[in-house]
Amino acid sequence: MANAIYVKNGFSQRKGIEKFSDIVQIDSLNMRTRNKLYNITMEDVFNTDTQLRDEVIKYLYTEVFSKTYDDIPTDFGILYSNVYSEIKNLFQTIEYNKVYDLIEGFICAFNYAHHYEYYKRQYIRDINDVFKEENVNYRIINDEITDIIDENQIESIEETLQNKNKPVVSHYSKAIQLLYSVKDYDNSIKESISTVEAMCQIITGNDKAILSDALKLLKGKIHPALNGAFDKLYGYTSDANGIRHANGLGEGDSTFEEAKYMLISCSAFVNYLKEKFDNKED
Repeated sequence: MANAIYVKNGFSQRKGIEKFSDIVQIDSLNMRTRNKLYNITMEDVFNTDTQLRDEVIKYLYTEVFSKTYDDIPTDFGILYSNVYSEIKNLFQTIEYNKVYDLIEGFICAFNYAHHYEYYKRQYIRDINDVFKEENVNYRIINDEITDIIDENQIESIEETLQNKNKPVVSHYSKAIQLLYSVKDYDNSIKESISTVEAMCQIITGNDKAILSDALKLLKGKIHPALNGAFDKLYGYTSDANGIRHANGLGEGDSTFEEAKYMLISCSAFVNYLKEKFDNKED
């Protein structure tokens, strides 16, 4: 079987996206990510401390696999290669949600083993790094795997990507790619705001209006709190040190969390505008 070929930001990835799930792993895990999670587990759990390794194996078989001590492969001692082979098979073949159960099982095993808090913290950091690098929609918080964007937010993002106006979809697709593929949070924020700007230009019929001017034209037609909120967000990206400064290259140090917030907020506002003005409400 041929190897899976993947180059970050390579030709295939640059062809663009049609769905949010094409770029973010929501209800699946590809083999590349599964193998990375397995490699991290081997490095951080089994290639550290001998006592930790044995205690983790005992915990896994009795508590996670629901088996007995007799089921642990042994021959004058634990047959580690057999154990590792079984764990590898699980990472590669079980349902994506069961992979997360397995990872939480390893975290619980650290707690069971005692005195290995440092190793547990390292494992959690490394797993979260894989989640981030591979665009997995989850993070480990307080020893539990938690989604970073919920189902309603994902539906909102998908709706924005299906907008009938090409400029809106173009800006929003770029915002997603910059956030998750390129990791350019400054310019992801810029593109998210530009998505709202494009939608407002279409509604007002003024394709030259910047967002603040377009919002003024919409006063009295949309809720004043929403109008004011996005006017302030536009100001955040347009001040002297803002994201849209220096031809949009950005001079800020925006975080993933800020860019994600803008992606979700701008999606919700665009969908609100689409529904309101498609229905010709005043």
